[in-house]
Amino acid sequence: MNGPQKTNPSDLASPLEVLKIAHELREYHHNALWEEEKHFMWINSIILAAQAAVLIKTATEVPSRSLLLAALAAIGLVLAVIALRVIRREGINFVNAHGTFVQHHNLVFSNRKLPAPVGEPNKCICLLPLLLFSKDFSIRDAFQFVLLVFAVVNAILLIGVLRDLV
Repeated sequence: MNGPQKTNPSDLASPLEVLKIAHELREYHHNALWEEEKHFMWINSIILAAQAAVLIKTATEVPSRSLLLAALAAIGLVLAVIALRVIRREGINFVNAHGTFVQHHNLVFSNRKLPAPVGEPNKCICLLPLLLFSKDFSIRDAFQFVLLVFAVVNAILLIGVLRDLV
């Protein structure tokens, strides 16, 4: 024997069943992307609110809380960077799943073809601020931009607090 035979998934199921599976995969990645965006925004917002609560104290109270502020800024920076990476990766997974769905949809419904996804799933992070007011700025870009702002604010705050501590 030559080992296990490779089977094509299309041979095991009808094209309509394969389309249903592709739709479920696309829906899974869409829901995962939304949940990740939502939860990362919540946690970053909570950290930012805690930092604001520390900063609104009187000037004499802030230095005594600078270690807390530095810890919050470090945690916020790490979480914002992780969130950006996770959301950008899940965006790629969603676009790939959507492309698979479109491909199978067009095989099953050849008279009602959907356009294939075009372009890159994510824009360059450096371009997000420049695209802020353009028509090419998507909802996914907006979430990534906000996370970028969280990262920058936390980095600036961390540098400022560490400079004052040293």
